[in-house]
Amino acid sequence: MNNGFLKGRTAIVTGGASGIGRATGLRLAREGANICILSLNRDRIQLLPGELKYFASSEDLTEARRAIEATGVRCIALEGDVSAPADVSRLISAAIESFGRIDILVNNAATSCQQDVNGHDDATFLRILMVNVFGPYLCAKAALPHMIAGGWGRIVSIASTSAHVGATGHAAYTASKHGLLGFNRCLALEVAALNITANTISPGIVETPSSALYMRKWAEKAGDPYEVMREQWLNNYPQKRFITPDEIANVVCFLCREESRGINAEDILVTTGAMW
Repeated sequence: MNNGFLKGRTAIVTGGASGIGRATGLRLAREGANICILSLNRDRIQLLPGELKYFASSEDLTEARRAIEATGVRCIALEGDVSAPADVSRLISAAIESFGRIDILVNNAATSCQQDVNGHDDATFLRILMVNVFGPYLCAKAALPHMIAGGWGRIVSIASTSAHVGATGHAAYTASKHGLLGFNRCLALEVAALNITANTISPGIVETPSSALYMRKWAEKAGDPYEVMREQWLNNYPQKRFITPDEIANVVCFLCREESRGINAEDILVTTGAMW
């Protein structure tokens, strides 16, 4: 039996089948929370021009659920798109039907692309905004009534250092993460008196499949081998390493503690001291 400090709580983690989302689901589960993860199946999505994203498989989703349940909690794993209202409604309904409550929402699902503004594909730009901003809005809006009814809630959205700096070919993603910070700030102020907090975490480069895709694209654009590009980027990080998914999961977990209730409307950078 799991007797962590989140025992009896329910956490929703979007993009929970791989990377940061999988690590976060496991971390919260180890503290006793029942988990509901949502992930968009790679077989049901067609990449748009310039889109750079590792989409999990059905097998990834099943494996993540099994790993979470191995900690001694219950887990439901759904396929779906956070930018689709019907899928978000199904997610919330499944969490309530299975666990009777929603206490924690981790907005982790995201996508990215690499295209210059001149000639940018409109559908790709819109997809980035829909998944990275509209998705967290939909999830928060749907989860909030249940947090308010329970008298307690934690909303954590995974942003990016791109919310603070710009990069060529990165306008859509950067705009979306700027938007996520602005949305979170307003949300946090609206729920502050309801024993609910809302914060964002802005990681630098995290060791995930999507980050590897991104670095390979940059290497290709520069005409450099992937290993050379990776070493160059590592040298920009004071600790000479990238962030691990577990490190982000640990920050999410900390924000769910009672001791962190005074942390609200904040953006926490996890970068080893790097600027991006």
